[in-house]
Order: sequence, then C-alpha cells, then structure tokens
Amino acid sequence: MTMKKYHIITFGCQMNKSDSERIVAVFEHLNCSSVDAPEEADVVVVNSCSVRQAPIDRVWGLLKIFDEIKLKREISVILTGCILPEDKIKFEKRYDFVFDIKELNLLEKYLTQSGATPASRLTGDGTEQQLYTDENYFSVLPKSSSKYKAFVPIMTGCNNYCSYCAVPYVRGREESRSVKEVLSEANHLVANGAKEVTLLGQNVNSYAPADLESFSKANPFHQPFAKLLWEVNQIDNIDRIGFLSSHPKDLHDDIIQAFSLPKMSNYLHLALQSGDNQVLEKMNRKYTIEDYEKLISKLRQVRPDIAIGTDIIVGFPGETVQQFENTLKAFDRIQFDIAYHAMYSPRSGTTADKLEDDVSQEEKRRRWHQFQDQMKKIVLLNNQKYVGQKVSVLIDTVEDDYVEGNSREMKRVQIKNSGAQIGDIVEVEVKKAREWVFYG
Repeated sequence: MTMKKYHIITFGCQMNKSDSERIVAVFEHLNCSSVDAPEEADVVVVNSCSVRQAPIDRVWGLLKIFDEIKLKREISVILTGCILPEDKIKFEKRYDFVFDIKELNLLEKYLTQSGATPASRLTGDGTEQQLYTDENYFSVLPKSSSKYKAFVPIMTGCNNYCSYCAVPYVRGREESRSVKEVLSEANHLVANGAKEVTLLGQNVNSYAPADLESFSKANPFHQPFAKLLWEVNQIDNIDRIGFLSSHPKDLHDDIIQAFSLPKMSNYLHLALQSGDNQVLEKMNRKYTIEDYEKLISKLRQVRPDIAIGTDIIVGFPGETVQQFENTLKAFDRIQFDIAYHAMYSPRSGTTADKLEDDVSQEEKRRRWHQFQDQMKKIVLLNNQKYVGQKVSVLIDTVEDDYVEGNSREMKRVQIKNSGAQIGDIVEVEVKKAREWVFYG
C-alpha cells in the first residue's frame, strides 16, 4: 500500500500535541501530505491520552469510523501516545499498528517497510538509506503547526504517582533531555521565527539533566530548571517563555525567582486539584493547601500581577460536600485567573481505582457547575483591573473584521483588524473585559 496522505488525531496535553508535531515531521520527510479528515487519508495516526478514561473511550469509538472507511477503501490506522500496557494488548487486536511514542523510529519502519523492522530501507537504485529517525525520538525536530509559537519538551515521565493519574505507568519514570539538546532545539525554532517558547514536561520543574556542566558559568541560579529558564532567556528574538506542567512540591524558590527574568510569561499554571488537605493526601499530592498558598504568595512578591491558572478535580472518592466547599473557598482566597476542572472518573491501573467511587454522577455534575459558576464570577471581576491597561498580544488569528491572540497573561484579546498579521506583537489598550475575552 502506498501511503501518501495522512491525518493525525491528537488527544490530551500539550506534550501529546508536541509529540504529534514530531510525527508530522516523519510523514513530511517521507513526502506525504496532510489531509483534513480521516476519510481522505491513506493512513490515520491516533495520538492517545491515558490520564482519564474518557479519552480512551473516544479512541475505541473512533474504530467505528475507521471500520466504515475500510469497507470502501484501503486505509491503515495507527495508535500511539499514552497507553497502559493492558490497553495496548486490546488495541493491538483492532488497530493495524500500535507503537510507543518513544519508539518513533518504528513508525517510519512501518510506513516504509509495510510493518517490517529492518534498520534501513532500500532506495530506488537498490542501495540502503538510513532511517530519518533513531532511538531518541526527541532528535526529530518538530514540524510546528505555528511558526511563531513553539513547544520544546525538556523531559518526559513522572515519579509522583498521584493516585488518580496513569501517566507514570504509560510514560515511565522521569527522563530529562540534555541542556545542549534543549537549547539547540529552542535556538532552531527561534531562528525559524518562534517568538513564544513553552517548555514541556509531565513534571517540568523537576528537570534534572545529566550535563549540568553545559550551563553557563554566568548562570546565577542553582536549581536545574531555574538555570534552564535563565539560559533560554539569553536567546535573542524570544518575546515570551512559559512552561507546562509544574508540580507545587517542586516549585523551588529559584524557579519562583526566575519569574523576574524579562522574557518570562506573566502566567503560571500550577495544578491544585483540591482545596482540602484530606483529599490532597488521598490524591498523593505531597503538599497541603497551606503549602500551596505560600507558593502563590512568594510568586506574587516577585510578580505582583502574575496570572495563575490551575486544575481541579471534583467528586474524588470520599470527597464530602464540606471538602468540596473547602476547594471553593481556596479558589476564592487565591483568586485564580482560570481553572480547568473535571469530574473524577476512575482510571484502570491507578491507586484511586481501588477506592469506592462513592460520589454520584449527579452530584459530580452539580459540583462541577457550582465551581464553574463561582469561577466565572471571580474571573470576570478580576479581569476588570485590566480595563484601561495595555497588554502585549501575540497575534495568532486574522479574520476580515478582527484579529486576536494571547497576552503575556494568557488572556485572549480581540481587536479590530487594522492590518496586523499572524506573528505580530502589538500593544493593546483593553476597553472591555469579559470572562474569557478582552476587547481592545
């Protein structure tokens, strides 16, 4: 089968989206072209997320679509991403090929050898050509979907074993890329036009490279991730630097102090998950709400106007109404700018899966909506402080009547189209602030 057209479906976090950019690079190296729908493709790659059950259910659901396509014509369907071992065994019976994203070289072998796995392939004249990929999948430079916004993975895996999360089981233990490799990729992306760089990892602030000697002797920090932030700040033509995802227990004072560096985004996403200490303990989060609030206080001493985002789980096993109320109170005290909140769902293979899921779906939905209502009120009120102020906006959308993009605080900003282009950075005076969009 000649595979000339491909389509990629990505679920999950920014790390998965970054991984998909490396998958794109492999296809483009093989002179394949992207299409907008699986019905148009010769090969479809599903990049899966295993943190919760819902994305896995969606991966299963896609098979119905693929089966309908296969009734009409030949198509190859491939699965990668975060997959638990027990799920992989089941998926291998239904998908044409399943591979671990860390073994991206297997994808190229599959595409060029119809599933065979030699270390090289034959060219037209019968000579051997070495594969584009190798055993280090990070060595494949990503084909970014945005020239001006770049994601740079600096580590993968997690050692925390939060009781609700499958990431340590699907991504493995923490592995950090070398300082040289990270800086080389960041420099490459910036040389090709990137103005915003986001450093990625399942627990990005526990970055621990083997080549500590590669840091500049002029680097003033001691903690490795803070040192990396300083190094990336030295790269010319970057306007803003951010990172995802960070764990409160690893938010070292050096990292907090690094927010004083001039190119840092004025935003930090720091998952809280619950505002109740007993629930946090059952989640194995390794901090208390008091610890978390001290971190926020330190951050605001360094950057008083920093925007803070978080993640919240409602309806965790055993969570009482009072414990949920403690989360609402914590959100009110901390005055978050955004929260991504989800109803707890059991995930096979995790510690929490052994707990009784004793909060009803109806109650979970009630708590979700109550949290949503409170969040909207607090965010709307907090956003009023921006009215009359100027924010720096990186334009990423251009329409006939308006352009829009994100500010350094990760606020969505829309202005009239006066000729700004994608990739432009413009100063905007905020005239009106809603919950999720500023108008200027």
